[in-house]
Amino acid sequence: MKKPLLAATVLAACLASQAYAQASNFQGLSLGLGLNMADTKTESGAASASDTDNNGVLQVQYNWALGNAFVLGAGATANLGDLKAGKFGAAQAKEKDAYSLFVAPGYAFNSSLLGYGKLAYLNAKLENGAGTSLNFDDGYGLGLGVQALFSRSWFLQAELMANKFSDRSTPTGTTVKLKSDAFSLTAGYKF
Repeated sequence: MKKPLLAATVLAACLASQAYAQASNFQGLSLGLGLNMADTKTESGAASASDTDNNGVLQVQYNWALGNAFVLGAGATANLGDLKAGKFGAAQAKEKDAYSLFVAPGYAFNSSLLGYGKLAYLNAKLENGAGTSLNFDDGYGLGLGVQALFSRSWFLQAELMANKFSDRSTPTGTTVKLKSDAFSLTAGYKF
């Protein structure tokens, strides 16, 4: 009776430490550079327009292993370049200077594959093509992603995000809305 109990205890201890090792593979500071592909929609009063465009994205993140296979990440992204956000007549609207601050709880499926959700605070400017812009400084984003480690340090990440900014009013009283759906592929290095 004691031998099976001892064997079960040893097996459980080995599995628990292995599960923690899975999460710890993703722990630490990372830096990533990626390609962001977004479908951005702008509504201005009764008119609306959308555009699909891409730009670069820089990501800085820190992950903590939370025992077993759970990971909690926190970080920031900055878009490298503008995104077309719809054309109103001859004026091309553009999303500019976008960045986010985020938390990303995740689950390590094994020692090299992490799935995660993301909740982000967003900030961007919308330029109307005539030189004026509106600050959209309190949006939010919800997303899902996967991160695959290819060595102890290098990873590839794929992510889908739905982003919505709070409505803004122009000086003339027109309500402007901005939202986007984005897919990004990021290659990165974990320190």
